[in-house]
Amino acid sequence: MRLPISWLKEYVDIELSPRELAERLTFSGLEVEGIETWGADLTGFLVGEVQSVDSHPDSDSLSVCRVFDGSQALPVVCGARNVKIGDKVPLAPEGVRLPNGTELKRVKIRGVESRGMLCAEDELGFSEDHSGVMILPGDLAAGTPLSDVLGGPETVLVVEVTPNRPDCLSLIGVARELSALCDK
Repeated sequence: MRLPISWLKEYVDIELSPRELAERLTFSGLEVEGIETWGADLTGFLVGEVQSVDSHPDSDSLSVCRVFDGSQALPVVCGARNVKIGDKVPLAPEGVRLPNGTELKRVKIRGVESRGMLCAEDELGFSEDHSGVMILPGDLAAGTPLSDVLGGPETVLVVEVTPNRPDCLSLIGVARELSALCDK
């Protein structure tokens, strides 16, 4: 069973590190098999609003978008075909580090300046989908930190519940166990 620590914190005021939490649960009779991190660090990523989409002058497969980042409109060269005026999209402005480790810089792509990147789900580390830019809900404000919308990385405990602990076959059951272990 996988238990996000943030979900456990909704029931119990836990102040332990994930490793200390795993040790306490293991010593109480549950088998914590591992600690995983799901999701990516989206620090610096923003919600962008597409203001214009024009054909790239030197490429049939690229477009040049003007994307509002909450304070200014940035030129972004994009290869995705699903981007339309008014779309809210994940924007990685220059200086941001992608989940794969690449740091974005201001570049010229076939002679046109690009000051960021519009991201697909795979580029954010959410899935293998690279069919187009991820389209966000239209009611989001441009410039909103993407981590506020999609959340940040989540620490998850991988727990094997032994047959003698049916009381811990749910999130609430494990939260009760933690409550007793931490005297909270």
